[in-house]
Amino acid sequence: LSMTANAEMSERKKAERVKYAPLAGGQTLRRKKPCCHWFAARYTLSIFLFCGFFMLYSLRVNLSVAIVAMVNGTAVIGNTSSSRDCPALDGSVYNVTTDLENRGEFSWDENVQGMVLGSFFYGYVLTQIPGGRLAELLGAKWLLGGGILVTSVLTLLTPSAARWSPAALMALRFLEGICEGVVFPSAAALLSHWVPVHERSRMLSFNMIGTSMGTVVTLPLTALLCGSQLFGGWPSVFYFFGTLGVVWFLAWTAFVYEWPEMHPRVSRKELHYIQRFRGSSCNTKEPRLVPWRRLLSSRSVWALGVTMFCGNWGFYLLLIDLPNYLRGILHFPISSNGYQNAMVHIASATSMVACAPVADLLRKHKVFKVTTIRKLFQTVGLLGPALCLGMVPFVGCSHLLAMTFLVMGMTLYGFTVGGQTPVALDIAPDFAGTVMGIVNCMGNLSGMLAPLVTGFFIEHDESLVQWKKLFLLSSAIYTFGALSFLMFGSAKLEDWGALPTEKSSIVSFRHPDSGSSDNEEDFRTAAEMHLM
Repeated sequence: LSMTANAEMSERKKAERVKYAPLAGGQTLRRKKPCCHWFAARYTLSIFLFCGFFMLYSLRVNLSVAIVAMVNGTAVIGNTSSSRDCPALDGSVYNVTTDLENRGEFSWDENVQGMVLGSFFYGYVLTQIPGGRLAELLGAKWLLGGGILVTSVLTLLTPSAARWSPAALMALRFLEGICEGVVFPSAAALLSHWVPVHERSRMLSFNMIGTSMGTVVTLPLTALLCGSQLFGGWPSVFYFFGTLGVVWFLAWTAFVYEWPEMHPRVSRKELHYIQRFRGSSCNTKEPRLVPWRRLLSSRSVWALGVTMFCGNWGFYLLLIDLPNYLRGILHFPISSNGYQNAMVHIASATSMVACAPVADLLRKHKVFKVTTIRKLFQTVGLLGPALCLGMVPFVGCSHLLAMTFLVMGMTLYGFTVGGQTPVALDIAPDFAGTVMGIVNCMGNLSGMLAPLVTGFFIEHDESLVQWKKLFLLSSAIYTFGALSFLMFGSAKLEDWGALPTEKSSIVSFRHPDSGSSDNEEDFRTAAEMHLM
C-alpha cells in the first residue's frame, strides 16, 4: 500500500510539473496543451525566420532591377560605349536611342546609380556589432522584427524619396541599411535560445536559404511589376514589398517568442530537450560579459570575416550590378532581365538546399572533423565561382555561355552554406550574436565597395573591356578568400566561446572537434528526439 501511495504521489507531482515549466529567470508559466504536438515549436520559429530572411532580401534587392526601369538611359548614354559591343538578342545592331526601356524617369549616370545602390550598406555595417550585443541583452524577437518593419515602412516611401532627389533616396537607403543590420545578429541570438547545439548548423542553413529564395522571387517579380501599369510601373515594386513586410511583422509578433519557456504551446518533451542541449549558459537570462579582447584577437574570427568579405564581393557584384551587365552589354530587355537574374540565384538556392544536409551528415557520422568540413565546403564555394567568373569575360557576346558560367558559379557558391555560414555558432555558441555581428560587418563592407568600384570602371566606358576587368578582379578576390580560410580558418570551439558549465545544468555538450560528448547516451537520446 505504501508503495502504491508513493507511486500515485509521484504521478501527481509529474503531472503538476507538466502544467508548469520554469522560465530562464526562475519564474513559471502555466503550459497549455500543445495544439500541434507533432510539429515542434522550434520549427515554427525556423519557418518564420525563413520568411523573415526572404523579406530581408526582397526589401534589399528590389531596387537592383527597378533602377533599370527608373533611369533614362538615353540621357546618359553619351558617356558610354555599351550600345555597340554586342548585338541585340535578335542579332541586329543594338540602338540605345530606339530602346524604349531606357526612357526612365531619372537622368542618373552610372556613378550616381552606384552610390544609390551602395548607400544601403553604409548603414548596414554600422549596426552589425551593436545589433548582436543588443539582441543578447535586450531580446532578439523585437529587435529583429522591428528592423524588418521599419525597413518595410521606408520601402513604401521610396518612390517619393526618389522623386525628391538622389540624395534623399540615398539617405532613405542608408536608414534601411541601419534597420536591416540588426537582423542577422538577432537571428543568431534567437537560435541560441531555441535550438540545440547539434541542430544549429542545419537550422541556420535552412534560414539562410530564405535569402536566396527572396532574391529568386523578387528579381523576376520586380521586372514584371516594372513592366505593368500598376501605380505607374516601377513604384508598384516598393508598395508591394513594403506592404508584404508589414504583414510578416504582424504574424511574427503573434506567433514567435523570445524563449521556448515563454511559448504557451511548446510540448514539455520538446522544452526539456531544448534545455538539455542548447548549452547551460542559455538557461539563464543574466547578462553575459563579452570577452572583447580575446574575441577581437581570435584568428578564427578574423579568418571568418575575411572569407565572408571575399565571398560577398562576388555575390554583391552579381546581386547589385548583374542587371546592368545584362542590359548594357548583353541587351536583355527588362521583361527578361529579372528572369535571367533569378536563374543565377535559383542555382545558388538549389545548391544550398542540397549542401546543408550533406555537411550535417558528414559531421553527424564524424567522417571529418568539423573544421575540415567547413574548409572543404568553403574552398569549393569560393574557388568554383572564381573560376567561373574568370571565364565570363572571355566568352564575349555569347549570351548562352555567359549565363552558363554565371549559373555554374553561383551553384558552386551555394557550398558556402556548409562552410562560412555556421562557423560563428561553431566557435562561440554563447556569443553567437556578437560574433555574427562582427563578421557580418566585415563581410558586408564589400556591399559598400562593389557598386563604387563598378561605377568607377564603367561610368565613362560601359564596355566589354571594363566588365572584363570587374569579373577578373572578383575572381581574384574569391581566390584570396578561399586560400585565407584554408590556411587560417577554424570551426573549433574557442575557449572563450562558451561559458563554463554550471552545476545546475542538466548535461554538458562538447564540440565534436574537442572529442566525444561527456554523456554519449544523452547525445544518442537527443539524436533520436530531434525529429520530434
